[in-house]
Amino acid sequence: MRTRADELLDAALSEFVAVGYSTTGVKEITAVAGVSHGTFYNYFDNRRQMLTVLVEREFTDFFVVLDGVVADLPRPLTTDSLRDTMMNATRGVLELVARRTDSLRFILVDVPGVDQDALDGHIALFHRMSARFEAIVSAGVADGIVDPTLDLEYTGQAWTSCVLGAIAPIVIDDRETADAATASAVIVDFLLYGSPTGVEALRG
Repeated sequence: MRTRADELLDAALSEFVAVGYSTTGVKEITAVAGVSHGTFYNYFDNRRQMLTVLVEREFTDFFVVLDGVVADLPRPLTTDSLRDTMMNATRGVLELVARRTDSLRFILVDVPGVDQDALDGHIALFHRMSARFEAIVSAGVADGIVDPTLDLEYTGQAWTSCVLGAIAPIVIDDRETADAATASAVIVDFLLYGSPTGVEALRG
C-alpha cells in the first residue's frame, strides 16, 4: 500500500532524475507531490536524509529477489541446480534493472557523488548484494559441488561486479544489450567455467 512517504519519495525521484539532486529542493518536491512544506517534515528530517531512505527503498526489491532465491535453494545442490539458481538470481536482478533504468541511472551514477556518506552507502549496498550471491556459492561448497578452497567473499564480489558490468551500458549510455536470460547465461558460465561463451550476445 502506497503511503504519503512513498508519494513524497516518488516526487523527489522524478525531480532528481529530471533536473538533478543539487537543483531540487524541498519546495520542488512538495510541489510535485501536492503537499505542504510542513508535510514533508512529518516524514523526513531533510532532503539529504530523504535521499538515504530513497536509495534504500529502490534497492529493496533487489534484496527481496535475492533473498527469495537463497531461501528456495534446492538442497542438496547439484551442478545443474546450482547453475539454474545462479541464473535465476542474476536474471532477477537484470530484469529489475530493465524496468527502472531512469531511476537507477540517477542512483548508481549521481548519488555516489553527493557526499562521502552516499558513497559509503553504495559500497555497503555492494557488499550486501555480494553477501546474497556468496550464500548461494557457499551452499554449493556445503553440498560438495564447489571447491572448498574457493574464497567465497571474493566470489560474491566478483559476481556482483559482473552484474554491474552488464548493467553499466544500460544505465550509463542507455544502450540496448542482450536480454536478461542471455546476459545471465554469459555471466554465470563465466563465473562457473571461466569461459566467455556467448559474449558476443552482450554487445547487442
